[in-house]
Amino acid sequence: MTPDWSLESSAAQLQTAVGTTTSVAALLRDANRDIASCNSAQQQALPENYDRTDYPLTSGQILHSSEKFCWDPGDSKVDYWIPQGVTGSSDADDDGLWGENRILLVSWHYKASGPDKGVRISFVDMKNRKYRHVLLVEPTANANYKAVPIHAGGLAWLGHYLYVADTSGGLRVFDVERLLEVSDAQDSIGKSGSNYYAYNYKYVLPQVGWYRQPVQTECETPSAVQLCFSSLSLDRSSTPDTLVVGEYRNERSTDAAVDGGRVVRYRVDASSRQLTLTSGKAVPQDVVTVPRSNLQGVQTWKDTYYLGRSSNRRHSWMHFGSLGGTTSTNSWAIGGEDLYHEHGPGITAGKLWTVSEHAWTEDRSTFIDRRAIFAVPLSQIG
Repeated sequence: MTPDWSLESSAAQLQTAVGTTTSVAALLRDANRDIASCNSAQQQALPENYDRTDYPLTSGQILHSSEKFCWDPGDSKVDYWIPQGVTGSSDADDDGLWGENRILLVSWHYKASGPDKGVRISFVDMKNRKYRHVLLVEPTANANYKAVPIHAGGLAWLGHYLYVADTSGGLRVFDVERLLEVSDAQDSIGKSGSNYYAYNYKYVLPQVGWYRQPVQTECETPSAVQLCFSSLSLDRSSTPDTLVVGEYRNERSTDAAVDGGRVVRYRVDASSRQLTLTSGKAVPQDVVTVPRSNLQGVQTWKDTYYLGRSSNRRHSWMHFGSLGGTTSTNSWAIGGEDLYHEHGPGITAGKLWTVSEHAWTEDRSTFIDRRAIFAVPLSQIG
């Protein structure tokens, strides 16, 4: 991939025009929504409630969440914002905190008619059990910005950079130290008169960089010449850290180059938290074609690959295994998405988080209430 940091100057110009930046800590103090305990319907999405008789599992294969929460009633039910990616302060810093705060970030992509409002990020304060949404924006000319109309299926928080998967394009990079407060009084985007707006959101997070892949056609089916950037995670057990890209493929392929999708890892510079370059390009450290399809989230840790599968609105499976070996299977969520490893003390094995996406039936006619965020101890998978 080719790095492009040309948006940094536009982000700086925007910051000057809007005013001073807002810190993540200040944003959390201004959190305006409460996370909730999960109701009985939402708990049905969890892996401990696996109920499939067509693919029965033994009791030893059933995973149990060690931590969980759900959204406020409006976000649990909204049908035009869909949760996708997840990361947190454990990715961002060695001690697992950003400043003094333990934080989860969740991306939501917009799915409705009319202007595409792009992507919002939920900043979740895990101690105070509150959160606030922030709109991602791409700076444009003349100190303005526009929405970022991508799926945002994966997130990874590296230092002050938030990496966001752009399915066809590669990776977009946002800077959490450039959070900006704007007016939430108007359902529009960008500058109007003397004010800046962001579809009624009070905060925006500007993009500062890209890593672009050379072929950028619409990435619905993986091919040997184009990677689909479907999910994203950070492996802090490797030296250096590696950014892990997972590729979603709907069912397996007879093409051995793509099969069930690929897992691609990129080295991360320990100081800059940017991707390591070879001859000016971000080149994969390794590429693995996996024998499992429909993977919504991938995490690697200590040479083990953790592969979170989806099965529409039914429980699915967490597959895991090492290179050259077979994969084993545990229960997983209904509608589980991206994966995030919140490491333990001293960057040891911790817990694996995901977010489940389904609030409605596929035709959006019936509310099924299956959105939840949960974690499973990594030691339990196996």
